Amino acid sequence: MAAGRQAAPGRTAEDEQLLDRLAGHVVRHRMTVPAILFLESVKPLSFLGSQALYFFEPMVRALFTVPEYERFAALLERRDTLEALLVKIEARDDEERRAERRRREERRAARDAERKGREHS
Repeated sequence: MAAGRQAAPGRTAEDEQLLDRLAGHVVRHRMTVPAILFLESVKPLSFLGSQALYFFEPMVRALFTVPEYERFAALLERRDTLEALLVKIEARDDEERRAERRRREERRAARDAERKGREHS
């Protein structure tokens, strides 16, 4: 969680960290668009989804520890959690895109400088 940012009402700092971590996984695996489409489409069914998570718990333990999984399932019982997760995914994706753009520009500048150095030699 970003320094100085407070947890939303009804969510603890640990809840926010869990949502941040999940958003990081989504962005790292370049699943931003499918995740956003999925989360937006199931927002009205978030409580039902939280109950389904309890059913699928044995299969999903690969992403979460047991306490985190139970916390995430409980968080999904509240509709505002999906919106918070969507916002975190979008923000993380924006950060990643800006960082990737900077890396590309730095590589391009380094290549251009190397070419100029070879031309003057």
